[in-house]
Amino acid sequence: MVRWVKRIGITVLTILFLASLSGWWLFRQTRVVPEFYQEATQRNPADTEAGSFKLEANVAKLQQDASKPGPWEARFSEDDINAWLIRQLPLKFKRLQNSGAKDPRISIQQDRLLAAARYTDGNLDTVISCELHVELTEAPNLLAVHISKLKAGAVSLPISQFINGVSAEAAKGDVQIRWDRTESDPTALVQVPSEHAGYAHSPVIIESIQLTDGAIVLSGHTGTRAEHCYQPRSPVYQFVTYRHVEKRKPRATSDSETVSSRR
Repeated sequence: MVRWVKRIGITVLTILFLASLSGWWLFRQTRVVPEFYQEATQRNPADTEAGSFKLEANVAKLQQDASKPGPWEARFSEDDINAWLIRQLPLKFKRLQNSGAKDPRISIQQDRLLAAARYTDGNLDTVISCELHVELTEAPNLLAVHISKLKAGAVSLPISQFINGVSAEAAKGDVQIRWDRTESDPTALVQVPSEHAGYAHSPVIIESIQLTDGAIVLSGHTGTRAEHCYQPRSPVYQFVTYRHVEKRKPRATSDSETVSSRR
């Protein structure tokens, strides 16, 4: 009997040791900082105010150019976007900051955008990061945003658990999102309005989205023939089936409203 008690005791101690070891390893893994985020935070813009104003000026110019019939193009650098994020997070995204998010950064590389922010909550101090691929689709102004490699430090997180939250937040800003979940990582299907009461001319159609090293380049065309003559000039997310959804007030979409696709 004494021998069995000792064996049970040794087994319990071994389990506790392994559990504490795995917990320590998991904790250490959450403290890993992605290389791109470390480089981005060390390369803070010298003048965040100037960079933020430059981004807003480029957005205003895009709005002005897209309000006229004909082609248009705009370029947004990652330095200006990061400057805007640094300056505007405390001003326009107080809820995110109050929830523990701070120091957001992006890195635009060839055909992909890396995004991350530091998150603190009690004893947890980690960097949440993900990778985004943005493509056009065969439907005008329907963008496919493929989300992958969601991590807390070096620990992978299940993206599927965040889908409803993303949809709900998007709905608050009148952004329509559906989800293609036919792959291991989901793809958000975001509808950009081609017509709006504030547009002097419409429709406004996006024809190209390019992620180059250090910048996002958008181009498109405005006018009555733009939608009917839509020809994507950058990579296209290919659907196997696609059901057209009638235009209506944007809202969060249930999991049942998905589409099938292939890449």
